[in-house]
Amino acid sequence: MSQDNPERKKRWEDHRDREPEYNVRTVLKSGSYLNSFCPHCGESLMRENQIHMEMTGSDGHEGWVDLSPYLNVFKRTSDTRLPEGKEVRDLRCWHCHQSLRVEDRKCEYGDSHVALILVGISSVRVPFCFCMREGCRWHQIDPGDEHKIILDDSDEW
Repeated sequence: MSQDNPERKKRWEDHRDREPEYNVRTVLKSGSYLNSFCPHCGESLMRENQIHMEMTGSDGHEGWVDLSPYLNVFKRTSDTRLPEGKEVRDLRCWHCHQSLRVEDRKCEYGDSHVALILVGISSVRVPFCFCMREGCRWHQIDPGDEHKIILDDSDEW
């Protein structure tokens, strides 16, 4: 696809390099609904009101996992058993099948890998990372976008 093509899909890198708009922020409260999108193809990850992803389990089993789209609600369903404390090998978009795993970033509560999706709040889409280890509740808005969106448990407030 040509770079001059205005219909080129957005990627998460496009969001990272934008100039900040000061004093234009949204506070995310626990329980906020997060529309979720693939950072590669831009398609919605939502299916039947859940964040749906393809998954490779720690044992190599291929399957799927659905996560709650509500901030700080840690419910999930899967077609395979996920042992507590084990990291899944990969999470992928169910449209383009690209990996959502971030190779050069680790969970702040351990050494597990993290996955990255885009979440849409109001008219803004920002990178949102979460730990790939079953049972870990670490998640984070990309630090470069904290000027737009603040989690309600932020020390800034």
